[in-house]
Amino acid sequence: MKHKIPELLSPAGSMDSLKAAVENGADAVYLGAREFSARQSADNFDREGLLEAIDFAHQRDVLTYITVNTLVKEGELNDVTAYLELLCDHGADAVIVQDIGLLGMLRKHMPGLSISASTQMTIHNSTGARMLQDLGVKRAVLAREMSLDEIRSVRSNTDIELEVFVHGALCICYSGRCLMSSFMGGRSGNRGHCAQPCRKLYELPGRRNTTGYLLSPKDLNLSSRLHDLMEVGVDSLKIEGRMKRPEYVAVVTKTYRDILDRFFDDPDVAITPEEQRRLETIFSRGFTEGYISGDPGRSLMSMDKPGNRGTLIGRVTGYGGGGRGRVSVKLDAPLNPGEGVSIGDKGTAINTLWIGREKIDTGVVGSTVSFTFDTPVPNGTPVYRNFDPVMVEWAKQTYHSIRRKIPLTIEVEAMADKQLLIKLTDQGEMTAQAVSDTVISPARQRPLDKISLGAQVSKLGTTVFVADNVDIQMDENIFIPVGVINSVRREAVEKLAQLRVEKYRRKCGTNILDTTRHVKSTRPSRPIISIRVSGPDYVHTAVSAGAQRVYVDIEGIIGNIPLTDAAIEQAHQAGATVYGRLPDMVKDGEADLVINTVRGLKAPDGILGAAPDQLYLFKDMDIALAVDYPANVFNRQSLDVLTGMGAASITVSPELTLEEIAGMSEGYEIECVVQGGVQLMISEHCLIGGIKGCSSPKRDEKDARGSRVDRPCDTPYAIRDEKEFTFPVEQDARCRTHVFNSRELCMIDRLPDLLDAGVTSLRIDGVRYNNAQVGEITGLYRKALDSCMEAGGEFDGSDYLAQMKQMFTSGLTKGHYFRGVL
Repeated sequence: MKHKIPELLSPAGSMDSLKAAVENGADAVYLGAREFSARQSADNFDREGLLEAIDFAHQRDVLTYITVNTLVKEGELNDVTAYLELLCDHGADAVIVQDIGLLGMLRKHMPGLSISASTQMTIHNSTGARMLQDLGVKRAVLAREMSLDEIRSVRSNTDIELEVFVHGALCICYSGRCLMSSFMGGRSGNRGHCAQPCRKLYELPGRRNTTGYLLSPKDLNLSSRLHDLMEVGVDSLKIEGRMKRPEYVAVVTKTYRDILDRFFDDPDVAITPEEQRRLETIFSRGFTEGYISGDPGRSLMSMDKPGNRGTLIGRVTGYGGGGRGRVSVKLDAPLNPGEGVSIGDKGTAINTLWIGREKIDTGVVGSTVSFTFDTPVPNGTPVYRNFDPVMVEWAKQTYHSIRRKIPLTIEVEAMADKQLLIKLTDQGEMTAQAVSDTVISPARQRPLDKISLGAQVSKLGTTVFVADNVDIQMDENIFIPVGVINSVRREAVEKLAQLRVEKYRRKCGTNILDTTRHVKSTRPSRPIISIRVSGPDYVHTAVSAGAQRVYVDIEGIIGNIPLTDAAIEQAHQAGATVYGRLPDMVKDGEADLVINTVRGLKAPDGILGAAPDQLYLFKDMDIALAVDYPANVFNRQSLDVLTGMGAASITVSPELTLEEIAGMSEGYEIECVVQGGVQLMISEHCLIGGIKGCSSPKRDEKDARGSRVDRPCDTPYAIRDEKEFTFPVEQDARCRTHVFNSRELCMIDRLPDLLDAGVTSLRIDGVRYNNAQVGEITGLYRKALDSCMEAGGEFDGSDYLAQMKQMFTSGLTKGHYFRGVL
């Protein structure tokens, strides 16, 4: 059965990369400016260059999707609004957005500009896709952590277009949920400044320490699974790589274009060995199919090397030689001078090849060759080719010349005593014509013939056009100077080229930003203390110590409904409320368990959703809704959208400063995390199980005798970086990995600053606390807040801070509340 061929979407981090994508067969490109774009380390475009790039693509019938996929601070809203209006007016085909506030603004004020929800929005289920569809989004870029069956489920439950990454770098964390770069060095991945901490060296302490690039995945390669993606109804296949060089874009785009084109003739087509070699050589950390068939375990990871390794060509058989040493390699693939190789974590360009003492022009399969290599390496070490000069030169030629042409029908009228007329029509029936300034004269000597005239009007040279059909109506015995023919042809070409870009233009209005303050209710004069705990057995302790709202993780409620109901009743008697805190991720196959668990409770006060899709999951249930900081709230526009979705309380992003929070808090119920181990990553990959080896896919799995199966990750672990900071690591019931900050967030001595910022709820993130810690820390905040309210501006929190320092000897941090992020 033949399926619709999906769109091929390629990256364009520079003008050369744009040309490489277009000339090698991309149907669409995604690119960004130097601001509001998630790849700030790419070359990117200034605004004038971006508009030129859009026109370049449109002239060649290639769609342009502009990345506006960072979180936007309140003070940046006017600038980003003007930028979006510029893109809309100029005819960008879509914008790729992460910030849900921008999404709401675009839907309301720029309905003519299509919206793609970035993978940074972490869309991983049908609920999220339906939410986007109802918000007016045309396309969802799905999370990379989804299996084929999970993509199929989303497709069967929604009509929204689906875009899936098929090639390139993988993040170990769910995109949009990573705070690691932010908290380690102030460079926010949500703002386009990721420092790639996942590519750094870490140690897993234990009886046998494991050291390596423990968070570094291989590169995604789904070139052999394109038929499966077409079969489930994916609309767009996306290549990652806005930070890659143009040659990479050329090679990868061409490879996927060729495979897709072969589907027209053969639905069972496969990638060829030569195509696979090209993909490996141009850039590869080793390839994986990611989660398309489920969690691949350790095979997902490239723990020995975080960078490009290329394609395997042989193994080391010896090392020796004085001065600059030589390495000997038994070849499984040809090797030539001028190529680059990597061995271990080192690389070199090969200037000369030897067999024994004889220089050779090429190393053939099966031979043992040697070449200069400065670092001794042990026998058996794999050798990879990571640079092929012939392939790179070919790739350069593809974007240094114009090969992708638009076929034209050229109609010519050349009649005596009339003006010369040249009319051009493209495949889309768009037409432009031009006439000469003077009329055509009779020939005095040699008349113009039809063949010569046809050849002259077909000289389209370096333009984007090529003559496909030429129809000439002309008199005999006429003469037209070549300069006149060329001038009329050029004018017609310029007109058609301009028409082809102007057809995308639109008018999107001005001054669209709504600056009206949302006022929902009168803010309570006294903020509350809330705490998140891992199970219902902590509720009584928290409430007794002074918490007024307790968030209990659903994972701890599952299987403990009676205990939870009793804890809720006890909390109600003390005047406190209890919310269920939903898991960070709820895939389609997990939703029923979560929903039924909440419905099974007698009197829960509310739900704390991890993200906007979870508000949507419970939108029809008569229960109070709140949303947690993974919703990435950075501005009032986002507050308005989430409030409109039913959120009565919103925990803002921990990447905001208190000054930034103060600028957006008026009229909203704002919660801030003030204490706890901030979660920096959540990964679908079981990190500890992958390293230690684990055959149990779920925490509550039983063996044949009905006994619980122990998992290596049931023991607390941590990873340590090269600066000796230790990051706790935990696995949840679904074997997802949670990585927490190395230092405890603590704001107990800065309560007046929080109150001045308009914060209405002070959250303790106690999900990793034991019962004694829950009581002690909640009690300290209760005393501190009561003292602060009584003392006003004279509050001194130093004693409370000193007690916290005694509890957390690894150190405390104020997070970003005063320093902010890039």
